[in-house]
Amino acid sequence: MSPEEVQALLDLQELDLKLIEYEKHQKVRDRLVAEIQGPATTAREEKLRVEAEMAEAQVQQRHFELELVSNNEQFKRLQTQQMNVRNQIEYNAFIHEMDALKDRADALEESGIRWIEKAESAKTRLPELTAKLEEEEKKAAEQMQTLDAKTAELKRIHDEASALRAPLVKKISPTVLSYYDRLRRTGKVPFVAIVRRGSCGGCGFRHPPQRLQEIKMGRRMIACEQCWRIQIWREEEEEKIGF
Repeated sequence: MSPEEVQALLDLQELDLKLIEYEKHQKVRDRLVAEIQGPATTAREEKLRVEAEMAEAQVQQRHFELELVSNNEQFKRLQTQQMNVRNQIEYNAFIHEMDALKDRADALEESGIRWIEKAESAKTRLPELTAKLEEEEKKAAEQMQTLDAKTAELKRIHDEASALRAPLVKKISPTVLSYYDRLRRTGKVPFVAIVRRGSCGGCGFRHPPQRLQEIKMGRRMIACEQCWRIQIWREEEEEKIGF
């Protein structure tokens, strides 16, 4: 490969890494949003549950109050009718029915009190739950703002990289480009590895002397025998590490 093609390949990889970063971000964005919104959603559901409990308690409270009023009215009617009984049998029957209404009144009052207590308990909890929800919604809004800013920045970089990619592709031979694209689809970066100290810069495989010489000459594309990444020789890289 010519020095121009090698440089184009490295530049292409740099652009593709930016594209991949945005693609990975998009794949996990929904999960990140769910994690951010999770505490607020939980707080909202808890507040709604307590509100529903309070509403149900108030409905039941009203129901038992009406039942108690109806029960007492029936008891008063029996008291009035009792004054007109003609014999002991009728009197005893009235007494029995009135006693039953008294017992029912006691039970209705107890049930009503329980529902009042439930309504008051829920009402007492609501301010705390409301404050908790507001706090979690504020946190979620701040975190979403940060996430949206990151998404927008990665999208900007992605679009710029996409625009620069097309001209680079034209500088690379179809054979090399086809192999590079296959490596790119594996997602295992880097796709192009610079040789360092005679070894693959991707997996560390030590190249045999003859293979290393072929990579240095650069007459054709050479792939690592272990990881299959494209191997690139850069003299300046070797000088940096004192090879």
